[in-house]
Amino acid sequence: MKNSNTEKTLIIFSFLLFYLLLIIRNAWVSDDAIITFRVVENFLAGYGLGYNPCVRVQAFTHPLWMFLISLAYFMQRSFISSAPNTLFYITIFLSVLFSFLTVFFLLNRITKPGVLSLGLAVLILSLSSGFVDFSTSGLENPLTHFLLVVFVIVYLTESPKLLPLSFISSLIMLNRMDAFVLIFPALLYTWWTSNQRKNDLVKILIGLIPMILWELFSLFYFGFPFPNTAYAKLNTGISDVLLIQQGLDYLLNSVNWDPIIFFTIGLAGVSLFFEQNRKFIFLFVGVLLYLGYVIKIGGDFMSGRFLTAPLLLSTVIVSNQLVAERSQLIELSIVILLGAFSLRSPLLSSNMVLYLPNYPISDRNGIADERLHYFGNDRKGQFNSFIENGFRDYEVGSEFSGEKWRFTGFSKAYVADALGKPGYKKGPNVYVIDNFALSDPLLARLPVAEWDIGHFSRDLPEGYYETLETGENKIVDPGLSLYYSKLEIITTGRLGSWDRILEIWKFGTGQYDHLLEGYNSAAH
Repeated sequence: MKNSNTEKTLIIFSFLLFYLLLIIRNAWVSDDAIITFRVVENFLAGYGLGYNPCVRVQAFTHPLWMFLISLAYFMQRSFISSAPNTLFYITIFLSVLFSFLTVFFLLNRITKPGVLSLGLAVLILSLSSGFVDFSTSGLENPLTHFLLVVFVIVYLTESPKLLPLSFISSLIMLNRMDAFVLIFPALLYTWWTSNQRKNDLVKILIGLIPMILWELFSLFYFGFPFPNTAYAKLNTGISDVLLIQQGLDYLLNSVNWDPIIFFTIGLAGVSLFFEQNRKFIFLFVGVLLYLGYVIKIGGDFMSGRFLTAPLLLSTVIVSNQLVAERSQLIELSIVILLGAFSLRSPLLSSNMVLYLPNYPISDRNGIADERLHYFGNDRKGQFNSFIENGFRDYEVGSEFSGEKWRFTGFSKAYVADALGKPGYKKGPNVYVIDNFALSDPLLARLPVAEWDIGHFSRDLPEGYYETLETGENKIVDPGLSLYYSKLEIITTGRLGSWDRILEIWKFGTGQYDHLLEGYNSAAH
C-alpha cells in the first residue's frame, strides 16, 4: 500500500510538473487584463473602484479576481520596495498558482486513480492551446477553474452539503457572473434530491450572501447591478441571428484551432450515454447550457477564452467515466495526436511568431489568438513602458463641489484605441475613454456604429469630448444632454445623497429611456 501511494504521488508530481512548466513557458498578460490594472491602481490610490479616478463605473467583470490582485499588490507595496512591472508579475504569479492548484486537486481528489486516467486528464488540459493560454492571461479564468474544481469536489461527495455548494457558487459568480450557468444544473439537482428542500433552500440563500451583498453594493456604489461592460456588449441592437451566427463561428474556430476542446466535450457526452451517472449528467447539462449561452452572445474575440471552463468540466467527466484501459489508450492516443501535432499546440505555438512572421493570428471572423500576439510582443520588454508609479507620483486631488465629486487632477480627455496599455500609460490625470464604451456608461447606452465581436464601437456624440475635457455639459443634443446630466449624478455625485439614490431608482425603472429615443433613432 505504501509503495502504491508513493507511485501515485510520483506520477501526479510528474504530470503536474509538466503542466506547470508548460504554462510558465507560455505565460502572458492580455491587453484586457490591463484595464483591471488601472482600476487596481485607482482603488489603492484612494480614487475609487473606477477606471477613471473618482468616476464610479465598473469597467471590470470579475470583482473577486480584481480584489485578489489588489490585495496582493497592496501587500507587495507595503512590505517590498516597488519594482518595474509589479502588477504584471503579481498577476502571472496568481494565475500560475491557481492553475497549479486546479490541476493538483483535479488529479488528487477527482480523477480516478491509474496512470491512464491521470495522464488523460492532464494531457487534455496541457495540450489544449485554449486552456494553456488562459491558465495565465491576467484574466479571471484561472480562479474560475480553481473554484469549479472545488465545487466539483464538494458536489461529488456522497451527501453533498448545500451550504458550502451555494457558497462556492457565490464565489464563482463573484469572479464572473455568467459562469453560474455551468454549475446551476448541478446545484439545482443537489437541492431537488435533498430530503429537506425548504430548509436547504434557506441554506442556498445563506450561501449566496457574498454575491447578494456585492449586488447591493454595486447598485449603491455604481448605480447599476451589472458591470458597465455588460451594458456595452449586450445593449448593441445587433440582431440575434447575426450574434448566433458569430457564436457558431466562435465554436468552429476552436474546432479548427484547438480540436481537443470539442473532442473532449463530445467524449464526455458519449461516455455518459453509455455509463449514465446522474451527477455527471447534470454537470454536462451545465456545459451544454453554457455553450448555448456563448452562442447566444456571439462568443468572443479571444479564441478559446469562453471554452476553458466547459473543457475543464468535461475533463472531470471523462477522467471518471472512462475506466476501461483499452478505451483510455485510444482516447489518450487521439489527444496526443490532436494536441502535439497541431500548429497551435502549446508545445510549439510560443515559437510561431519568431519562426513564422506571417503566421495567422486572427481568422476571417475577427477571432484572434491573443496569447500568440501579446506573447510575441510583450516578451520583448514592452511592459517596461508601464508607469505604475505614476498613480502615486502625480500631484492630484479630489474634492466635493456641491453634489459632485470632482477629481482636480484631470488635465485633458483622451480617446484611446484600447483601454488596456494605452489607457494605463496615461496615468490618473487624464480622463481616458474608448469608443467601445467599456468604461463609459453613456456610450454603453448608445447605438453601435460598427462592430467586430467583442468590440462594439460607438460614435462620440457632438460636444461629448468637450464635456469630458472641461467638466461642463456641452452635449449638443438636448435629450442626450439631459440624460447625461442625470447619469453624472450617479457616477460622480455624493454617495449617500438622497438625490443620487432617487436617480438610481429612476434609471433602474427606465424613467429616462425616452431621452435616448430621439438620439438613438437619428443615429440609426
